[in-house]
Amino acid sequence: MTAPHTGSPPAGGLWARAAPLAPDSVLRALAAACADTEIAGRPVVRLRLASGQVETGRLIRVGVERTDEVVVLGLPAERHRPPDEALYVRVRSVVAVGVLEAEQHRDVLSGGTLAAPVTGEPVTRLALRRRYAPTAELPLRPDWDTCPDTPEALANLAAVLEAVRTAADAVRADALGRQAWAAVGAVRLAHRPGEPLTVRRGPDGLTLAVDLIAALPRHLTDEVTRGIESVL
Repeated sequence: MTAPHTGSPPAGGLWARAAPLAPDSVLRALAAACADTEIAGRPVVRLRLASGQVETGRLIRVGVERTDEVVVLGLPAERHRPPDEALYVRVRSVVAVGVLEAEQHRDVLSGGTLAAPVTGEPVTRLALRRRYAPTAELPLRPDWDTCPDTPEALANLAAVLEAVRTAADAVRADALGRQAWAAVGAVRLAHRPGEPLTVRRGPDGLTLAVDLIAALPRHLTDEVTRGIESVL
């Protein structure tokens, strides 16, 4: 994996945690992460081929056709113009991959140890406290003292809290689920660096542990729902 040189790299961010990924792994991971993204928001990659040729385009897809794994690029890779050419390249022909604006894809390129960059207006702690104040139906108790005070961590926390709310609604969708949920006195949420998302049951309710600095699971709500249902 290579990235455009823009002078001295910053001390933190992707440059401190870039994962040593093989070129084919970079392409597969980026393609999977952007599968639901509009074409204009897809990563721009620069492929150096075994022949010495270099191709730059938006990453459209990586897939297998018969026995060949193929990467599809959209050309040209201009910011305000949709691609009008599709380029098909055998993945085994790719010897190096450059990812332009790599920091935008740091959740993938760090191997999941960094959260995706925040887009739009950053969320605040106060806004989250208001939006997810504990109620009788959903007694949320985030451990605010352990939550990092960064835009990325707060964005992750917002996503997890919303996933818990959606999961709770799904659990209470029938009488059996409502009966099980009635025994939940509190839903605690804590930042646990380096830990995958886990849900545990204690004497007074549920505890959900997650690394708020790292990238969240792609299907977050499904994972939270499965975790909660598995311990009720």
